Amino acid sequence: MNHIFGAYASRVGDWQQAESYWAKVLEQVPDNVPAMVSMGEVLLNQNRTSEALPYLERAAKTDPSISLLLARAHVTAATEVLQAYLKNHPEDVTAKKQLERLEPPVELRAGKNLDADSREKIASIPPGKTPLRESGWLPPNRDDHVPPIESGSACNLKEVVQKAGEKIQEFVKDVERFTATESFLHESINKSGQVSATEKRKYDYMVSVQEIRPGILAVEEYLSRGTTPVDFPGGITTKGLPALVLIFHPYYSESFSMKCEGLAIVNGQRAWQIYFRQREDKPNGIRAYRFGRNARPIALKGRAWIIADSYQIVDLQTDLVDPLPDIRLTVDHTSIEYGPVHFSSRGVDMWLPQTAEVFSELRGKRIHRRLGFSNYLLFAVDDTQKISSPATSP
Repeated sequence: MNHIFGAYASRVGDWQQAESYWAKVLEQVPDNVPAMVSMGEVLLNQNRTSEALPYLERAAKTDPSISLLLARAHVTAATEVLQAYLKNHPEDVTAKKQLERLEPPVELRAGKNLDADSREKIASIPPGKTPLRESGWLPPNRDDHVPPIESGSACNLKEVVQKAGEKIQEFVKDVERFTATESFLHESINKSGQVSATEKRKYDYMVSVQEIRPGILAVEEYLSRGTTPVDFPGGITTKGLPALVLIFHPYYSESFSMKCEGLAIVNGQRAWQIYFRQREDKPNGIRAYRFGRNARPIALKGRAWIIADSYQIVDLQTDLVDPLPDIRLTVDHTSIEYGPVHFSSRGVDMWLPQTAEVFSELRGKRIHRRLGFSNYLLFAVDDTQKISSPATSP
C-alpha cells in the first residue's frame, strides 16, 4: 500500500508525503530499485540533490536504464557546487566557463527527466499507466506515447474488433440495467499543476442501456445520495465514462479508424493493444459536453486493451483529437478499467467498469476526477456482488 500511496503522492506533486511513503517502502525492502529511484526523484524535485544521489547510485548498480536520471543528478550537483563557489569568487572566469559548459544530456533538457519508456520501467508502470506530461498534472497524450508490445506479434484487426463488438452486444442484450455504489474523488488543479482542493463523495449509481431504435443505443445514468441533492464540485457533472466501451459496438466502431499495435501484457494476461481515432467523415456519437440544453460532441482518439483469449475489453483510454476553442476545452483525458463481476443468482460473470478517471481543462479550470464502482446489483434481481480487483491495469 505504501508503494501505491507513494506513487500517487508523487503524481500530484505532494513531495513531502511521497517521501514519507517511499521511506516506508525502503524500510521494509531496502533493495527495492523502483522505490530507490522514486525516492531519488522526490528529493530532486525538492532541490535536495546531495540526498538524492545515494539512492540513484545504488539503483543504477542494478538497473542501468536510470543512467539518464543519475546523469541529471550529477549535473545538478556540480552546478550547485559551482554556483556556490561563484558567489564568493565572482571574478573566477574559469569557473564561469565551466558552469556555462555544464549542460545536462540532450534527453534531459527542457525539463525532461527521462524518456517515457525508461520512466515506465523505473516505476514498474504497466502499459497505459504512463508518467505525467511536462505540465505536471496530465498523463501523456495518446499520440505522444506508444506503450510497449511483444515483438513479432501478428494481429487480425478485423477479427479482434468483431469479437470485442460481439461481447459488447451480448452485454447490451443481457443487461437492461444495473446499480452500483460510486465512490467519487474530485481534485481541483491550480496553474502550477498542483492539487489545490479535494472532495470525496459517494453516490448510488444506476445505468440503463437500451436500443431505442435500430442502430441507436440510449445510455442513461442516474445518481442519488439518499435525501441529499446530487451536486458536483464546480458545477461540472461527470457522466458517461463507463459507456465509452461502446466505441467497439458495431453501431459505432465504423466511425473510428483503428489499428492493432500488437500484444501487451495486462494484469498478467496477453491483450491486444488497439489504437483508435474518430473519422472526420463520421459523426461523433460517443462523448459530448452539455451546456444547458446544448450538447457539443467531441472527437476522440485513444487505445483499448482487449484480452486475447476472451476478447473482453480490460482498459480503455481516450484523448481529444483536437482542442475545442469554441467551448474552451483544451484537455479531456479519460481512463476506464473493466473487470469481471460474478452474479451468483444467474451464475454468470459480466465485465463491468471498475474505475474511471478523467483529467479535464474547461474554460481555464483544471480538474482530475476518479470514480470507483462496487456493490453491483442487477436491477431488482440479484444480491450484492463484489467486483474482482485486478492488481494492476494497463
